[in-house]
Amino acid sequence: MAVKTKTPKQTQEEKDTTTKRFDSIYMTVCICAAVVILTAACIGVVRGKFVMFHPDRVAKQYCDSAVVGKDPFNSLKYTTLIKNNYLGDYFRNNYVKPQLTEGVKVKERTPEELGKLKGQLADIMDAFYADIVATNTDKTLDGVLKQYTAKYAEAYQEVFGEPASSEDDMVTCFEASVSNYSSKNALAAQNAESEVTKEYSDEEVASYKAGLSEAAKAQYTKFNLSPEDIQAVCEVTYTYTVDGQAQSEVCTVVQIGAQWYVDISA
Repeated sequence: MAVKTKTPKQTQEEKDTTTKRFDSIYMTVCICAAVVILTAACIGVVRGKFVMFHPDRVAKQYCDSAVVGKDPFNSLKYTTLIKNNYLGDYFRNNYVKPQLTEGVKVKERTPEELGKLKGQLADIMDAFYADIVATNTDKTLDGVLKQYTAKYAEAYQEVFGEPASSEDDMVTCFEASVSNYSSKNALAAQNAESEVTKEYSDEEVASYKAGLSEAAKAQYTKFNLSPEDIQAVCEVTYTYTVDGQAQSEVCTVVQIGAQWYVDISA
């Protein structure tokens, strides 16, 4: 029987086909590897960039603002209250709007007159805010905002001779009072650092959740959270120096989803 031999042309065609298949497979593997590497790199960059993925950084940002900066309200962005922005709808609906009067016919004033009256109102409210911080021992968000907005409505009536009616004006005044207080009272701190000093075991996390007070649970509920959302807990020690004296603050930080928050209900 005659054996059919491959011609050089057939052999070359087979080699070309095999090479193309290898190249295709190789390219696919390279693309997949590149996607995996880039994905991992992106995750690393995101985690490195965003504070909320790191409990020690969260605690540091919170303490930089609340403890050193004397700004207990803007620091809330690093706490469990981040789930419901305190100057968003919650603040407006629960504290601002109840103090406003609808349908007020606002008196027309020159820019100079308006600026003078707003300045008088700001002086009253800045002093009142400082008094709240000094006398309100628990400094709860609810207590401070109720007092501030009620006083704003009273002072506005006295200064302008008409009821307060603008949400934005009240919010702006509050933000300015917080900022001015911080500017005058912030500590000249140095060497601020934070470190995770305790990580809770699964049993300790379960005990922590079960041991939250009714007031703490109510605060979670108010902001659409549940203690059951807590996946991990740790303690972060924040240290700094003022006039050469070492100071420290311990924060309890909880993990909800992929992010960490200072638990101010603890």
